Amino acid sequence: MGAGPTASAAVSAGLPAQVSPADQTAMVNDTNAIRQTEGAPPLAWDAALASGSQSWADNPASLAGGSLQHDESFNDGAENMSGAEPSQAVSQWAGEKAAYDAAGPNWNTDDPGYRDWGHYWNMVQKNYTKMGCGAAAGVTVCRYA
Repeated sequence: MGAGPTASAAVSAGLPAQVSPADQTAMVNDTNAIRQTEGAPPLAWDAALASGSQSWADNPASLAGGSLQHDESFNDGAENMSGAEPSQAVSQWAGEKAAYDAAGPNWNTDDPGYRDWGHYWNMVQKNYTKMGCGAAAGVTVCRYA
């Protein structure tokens, strides 16, 4: 899977994208390795999702009040956010596997415990076929559709 013209191509507010082509490849590969353990098909990098993720990462509202805030206007899939660098975000979300396993097999995304395993859930959903990520100082955003 090669990195295409992705997150670095679309930038809002003139800020440079912080998801390098190497990080793009690593994030997709790491996510797909996790998906494989759950029997989910691999994801492909998607420039449109990366563009939207980058725009949200660059938006000051993503860190409103000093904490991560989801983009309420994104409703075409799932969105993961992290305060970690792009190279560390996927492994941070993968760390929720134990809570995910404990919550299954009938995962309820309306349950308050979803906060403990929801990022992992988003990464392994079998109906998602693509992902794209963006990053700015203090925030990494990945979207899945």
